Order: sequence, then C-alpha cells, then structure tokens
Amino acid sequence: MSEIQQYTAAEIAKIGTVKEAAKVKGMADAAVEFYKAQDDHQASQQAKEISMRSARQAGVILLPPGQGGSTPREHGKRTDLTSCTAYTGLLDDAGISPKTGDNWQKLARVPDGKFEAYFAEAEYMNWEYSIASLMKFAGEWYGRSDIAEWETPQWLFDLLNKEFNFTLDVCALPENTKCKRYYTPDDNGLEQEWKGTCWMNPPYGYVIKDWLAKAKESALNGATVVCLVPARPDTNWWWDNCIEAEIRFIKGRLQWPDSETAAPFPSAIIVMHPKSPKKNAKVVWWNVQIH
Repeated sequence: MSEIQQYTAAEIAKIGTVKEAAKVKGMADAAVEFYKAQDDHQASQQAKEISMRSARQAGVILLPPGQGGSTPREHGKRTDLTSCTAYTGLLDDAGISPKTGDNWQKLARVPDGKFEAYFAEAEYMNWEYSIASLMKFAGEWYGRSDIAEWETPQWLFDLLNKEFNFTLDVCALPENTKCKRYYTPDDNGLEQEWKGTCWMNPPYGYVIKDWLAKAKESALNGATVVCLVPARPDTNWWWDNCIEAEIRFIKGRLQWPDSETAAPFPSAIIVMHPKSPKKNAKVVWWNVQIH
C-alpha cells in the first residue's frame, strides 16, 4: 500500500485522463480500507485525501470548457445508440457511471481555496475526511462562490517583506505570486533548490509536513525561509520542524483576500533563519493589526 503515498497533491494535479484519475482513486480507496484494518488512522486519512483529490481531478477534466474543463458536450437528440459523445466516451473508458461523473464534477466546482481550506480545518477539528463534509464546508465557509485561490493577505506579505525583502516564492501560482521569482505546482518547489530569502504559504492537508521539512532543510543549507501556516502545535509536523525556529503567533484570525469571513483556524509565522536555527528559536505573541 505504500505506493499510494507517491501521489502528492502536485502529482495528482498533473493527471491528464479520467481513466488514470479513477485508477488512482480506486487504489486510494483500497488503501483506506487496508489502513483502517491496521488501525492506522493517519495513513487512512492520507489515503482518503488522495482519493478525494483524484476524484476532483477527474471532475476537472470532465467539466465543459466553459467551466474550466476540457470535455465538450454534444447537444441534440441521439438517434444512434451505438454512437458516443466525448463525455460519455470518457465515462465508459474509465468505467464510471454518469452519476459518479456528476458527483466528481461537483468536487471540481469547489474553488481551490475552499478545497485546500477544508483539509486544514478537518485536520484541526479532527474530522474524518469525506466528500460530504467537504461539500458542507465549501457551502458554508465563504459567503462567495467565486474565490479561486486561498492566497496570502497582501498587507501581511507587505509587512513581512519590509522586514525580510523576499527573493523567492517557493509555492505560488502565476496569478497570486508575491515575488518575481516563484515556483508553480508544475515546477514542484519540493524538488527545487531554495536560496536567498524565501516566502512560503504551503498547501495545507497532510502534504504540509513535506513543505515544512523542505523549509527546515533549506534553512540549514543557508536560506532564510518565512512560512505562513496554521498554528498547530498539536501536530507532528509542527514539533518536527517548527520548534527550533522563530514562531510568531498571530493575534486573531486572518481574513483571506476577497472573502467575507475569517479563516477557520489561527495562524502563525514560522521564521527559519539560516545555518543556526536553534540560536534564533523563540516564541512571539505577534499583536499585529489584522486588516
């Protein structure tokens, strides 16, 4: 079952066919049952996340071009039952029903920011990952339905940038990057070298541990890495990577760009200083003005 763990969020986002996404989802679903039998809750949750991300990626492909997908619809009455539209052909090839295809497209219509926010909240609240709880969360957290990305509040970045003068955004999209130099999901920042003064607002969910580990390693190699993360001192990734850094707990809860409500969890800034992180380790109760 260990092979399922190779499917990171970045790798799943690269899947280009419904058939492949459905295959990965099937493997993840089998892994969920295996880990449940082993009473391994953490591994089971990771497999569930992979299953949900795979289903969503399939849904993205199935959406019509006007909704951000790549599968056109053929309109009009079908008179030849042996004919097959592009859409039904993909369903048949992947071995899934029209109802399943519809459900996966519902996942695809959840904005990226809400989708990633769900995993952070579910982990914080100790929820079992499920499509039902995701859809409920997506419908309730934001007052708007058109938020595309869960990006760093500009005022917060500007404040930190005055202090650190960032040269690289290690985890960004072209439309929301904070630096001239940046790595996109296609670049996969986890496989790149981080140098200089780096800004990181990582994907949330179980993959956050990989990003914090990369930040710690990069700091030991000479980079300065400043991270915006959920304040989660109850997790292993926090204890493994953050306690030897400078930790700034932000008072209150951040409000994300274009949203009408605050984040569903407290946040912290983790500053990993170069070469000698232990020397700069401290905790700051950061009473910064929330905009």
